[in-house]
Amino acid sequence: MSANETVACDLCASPDHKLLFVKEGFRHVRCNNCGLVFVNPRLHDHLDRQSRTGTGSMGEDLLTPAQVRRLQRELTRLEPFRRLNRILEVGAGRGWFLGEASRLGWHTWAVEINSDALQRLRSKGIEKITTQPAEDLQAPEDSMDVVRMWDVIEHLSSPRKAVTAIHNALRPGGLLTLSTTNFASLSRRVNGPEWVYLNGADHIFLFEPATITRLLTEIGFRDIGIRTRSFNLRRKLYHPEEDLPPRWLILRPFRKIIDETLRFTLLGHQMLVTAVKR
Repeated sequence: MSANETVACDLCASPDHKLLFVKEGFRHVRCNNCGLVFVNPRLHDHLDRQSRTGTGSMGEDLLTPAQVRRLQRELTRLEPFRRLNRILEVGAGRGWFLGEASRLGWHTWAVEINSDALQRLRSKGIEKITTQPAEDLQAPEDSMDVVRMWDVIEHLSSPRKAVTAIHNALRPGGLLTLSTTNFASLSRRVNGPEWVYLNGADHIFLFEPATITRLLTEIGFRDIGIRTRSFNLRRKLYHPEEDLPPRWLILRPFRKIIDETLRFTLLGHQMLVTAVKR
């Protein structure tokens, strides 16, 4: 393990926190002032790790027809925000989303630091690719209709700094859409420290509806919408469901029902968030 660094809360800057648990040597703490959950201390070189591992959401070599249709539906929902015809994805991965956006005539910008993803991203015809961390984003002010950031914010050194940069890049009335894990989810409460998304080397910020709402509101977003989905029974990332604890196998036939029940509550393991720049 590389050297660690101790940090204050990124949301409210308080140094005061309490220990929740330790997993694989990583201390997961909750801020006593605002409630944000984060890893502290954290690896000093975690950004370098991100440049070598992971490809963001949809890192597959080939999408299924269902995944393509999902991207098309998402882009259809973004049409009402299309004024300047520019869209930016932070953590663009292998470029599936922006590639589809480009096909529909959007001017596409990408932020990506992963070396493997960058090679594939360049083949998708993306107009501008930035390899700086999201916290250092320097897109022109008020230049974007939409910024998409899926499965990224939990990895960042400073979510506040990155979201502030995104806010600056969006035009007034522009849309931020993001996804992240939900520390308040039912599956996290059931699995405790064994929850699949507790990976202290990479997932260093763990948001809940209250803390993501506070972050977006303080930076200058309005009309914040949050919905959640899914109950994840797995306990290890990239671990097959066949290795689930036996007592959970009985729930497998009811998983779809559970997922639908959680879709419009705030207890699903994934948060889907939208926010409009004031």
